[in-house]
Amino acid sequence: MSKKKAFIAVDPGSKGAICLLVPESKQILFCNTSDKPINIIHILNQAQNEFNVICAMVEDVHSIHGTSAKSNFNFGYNTGFITGLIQASGLSLDRVTPKVWQKFIGVKSKGKLIKKEVAKICTDLYPNADIYGPKGGLLDGRSDALMIAHYTSIKHNI
Repeated sequence: MSKKKAFIAVDPGSKGAICLLVPESKQILFCNTSDKPINIIHILNQAQNEFNVICAMVEDVHSIHGTSAKSNFNFGYNTGFITGLIQASGLSLDRVTPKVWQKFIGVKSKGKLIKKEVAKICTDLYPNADIYGPKGGLLDGRSDALMIAHYTSIKHNI
């Protein structure tokens, strides 16, 4: 029996998220980019054992204008660190800019409204996705990571 296709996507950053999406069953698994590296490697390896992981897509982000040098450095460090873990696990790696995947899923908002619109689209497509915390707020990075995984699954023609 062949393994189901799966896709991994990452919204990088210290409060980002990693998402495993199995489109056929709409199975979704999240972990935080701030988890211990050994736990992230374990999740990546487990995903490869259980599924045919086609691609790991990392959001291709750059420094944020108006943010301190220290914050930008930490952001870049975290992005590189997660990228390194994915490469060390042997997964195929690709990158996508926020504008590309957001346009693909139909985001029309600008600025601070983007997060809410992404979450709305995410909930419409994957109503059972665990993107909200117990108090109703968005869990950092999850809706973006899931929508990047959704973009990736369609880009790779499942």
